[in-house]
Amino acid sequence: MKLASLFKSFLCFLVLFSLFMAYEGKPAEAAYSYQAKVTASNLNVRSGAGTGYSTVGSVSQGKIVTVVAQKTGWSQIAYGTLKGWVSSQYLTLSTWTGYVNATSLTLRQSASLTSASLAVLPRNTALTVQGSDSTWLKVYVPSKKLYGWVSSSYVSKSPVATTSSVVYPQVVLKQSTSMRKGPGTGYAILSNETVGTTYSKIGESNGWFQVKKSNGVTGWILGTLLRDPATVLKGKIIVLDAGHGGYDVGAVGRLYYEKNLTLKTVLQLTPILQKAGAKVVLTRSSDVYQTLAYRASISNTNLANAFISVHYNSLNSTSTGLMTFYYSSSKDQALATSLQKGIRSKTTALPDKGVKFGDYHVLRENKRPAALIELGFLSNPTEEKVISSSTFQTNAVNGIYTGLFNYFLTR
Repeated sequence: MKLASLFKSFLCFLVLFSLFMAYEGKPAEAAYSYQAKVTASNLNVRSGAGTGYSTVGSVSQGKIVTVVAQKTGWSQIAYGTLKGWVSSQYLTLSTWTGYVNATSLTLRQSASLTSASLAVLPRNTALTVQGSDSTWLKVYVPSKKLYGWVSSSYVSKSPVATTSSVVYPQVVLKQSTSMRKGPGTGYAILSNETVGTTYSKIGESNGWFQVKKSNGVTGWILGTLLRDPATVLKGKIIVLDAGHGGYDVGAVGRLYYEKNLTLKTVLQLTPILQKAGAKVVLTRSSDVYQTLAYRASISNTNLANAFISVHYNSLNSTSTGLMTFYYSSSKDQALATSLQKGIRSKTTALPDKGVKFGDYHVLRENKRPAALIELGFLSNPTEEKVISSSTFQTNAVNGIYTGLFNYFLTR
């Protein structure tokens, strides 16, 4: 009898162990999320991890849900607007196949650039994607028989064409640094690189990016000093203020009123910023008069990341030059300086009059970073012809964009 009892106990242990191992085939209890398919005909979703909790909804068989957390035997899921807990036994892991789209990609032990490297994966290595954590993917690499984490930026759902026309991801430098011959400070310096320089990223190793310059030179730069240029202006709220308007014509030249040129500049700049992902708010989009108080309030109400008031100057027939004004040295000066440098980098036809303090209402009453730019003198007949030309307008707009881009590069 004792032997029979022991045998039955051993069988029960084997069954429980098999169930445990089957469950262990799913992702372990972790902070990352993953996709899973519902196997029950109608799976109850509960307010807590247990049958004693109330039912808040259900999910039918075959639907794909996102698992965001786990407790013993239970999984917290999200399905559309429905969120809650379900029994883990009615879920199976749903994976997808991805491919490395960079020249090489580091497989790491955890979701961090500082985590240990497990392997370097060449282009088009197939990956079984099991879950994600922010910008990282948890993967299994069949060719290496390894589990680990990779950056989601360098994984696509189809193989990359292996031709000379491969498009590499772009990165931009956030601060001046050195380009080196290899991935580390122990390697020789190739060149000193300036902030705002854009490169093609062609590889990665130990937190360093292998990059290629526009002139074809390649080298290595620490990855934390580089960022995706598409993210720099994305989501930034930028208020553009076309100076004057309506009965307030502003400066008067022989050919133009200031109010018309400021509006022309602002309307040309708007779609460029929008294409970069910025949210643009205009204080005026037509020939109407707006009070100075209203213009400042638009910036304050919208919690602008940057307010730019566009103007053209007037003094005498020989006055010339570009200048940018700020009111608060702590809040505004960095923006004004970046704008002036950006405009000067694209517009060399006029002298650089620098960045100056200006006690203007739209700056003084503005609680957000603000600057006022003067794009040349309408009172100078020769300069009026220059600043009203399509070439100058295009250069000035690109200069303002460059100034904003560099301002937000580290923000």
